[in-house]
Amino acid sequence: MPERDENGKFAPGNKGGPGRPTKSKEEKFYQATLSRVSLRDWREIIDKAKEQAKRGNPTARKWLSDYLMGPPQQRLDVTSGGGPLRISVKWDEYEGSGNPSDDAPGTS
Repeated sequence: MPERDENGKFAPGNKGGPGRPTKSKEEKFYQATLSRVSLRDWREIIDKAKEQAKRGNPTARKWLSDYLMGPPQQRLDVTSGGGPLRISVKWDEYEGSGNPSDDAPGTS
């Protein structure tokens, strides 16, 4: 039996995987975490991430920015609504033979 139909949706009879844990299970994990991480601990974690981000650590920068502002959202549909992307290039401004592929590095 196929896992998905032609539209990418789960086919009839497919359970689709384990899914998200139940709310009660999530709540137990949340409470366990909350009971082990004090506000002071959390402040120290944030301070460490801030220090690392200021030194250029990209993971720390991403974590802080995602936590503070949320992950970035794509605001531009570069595929023109799912169609092909058309690109126009003005070749007469290119220096050389007039054909960029003739003068590109690694070509002969």
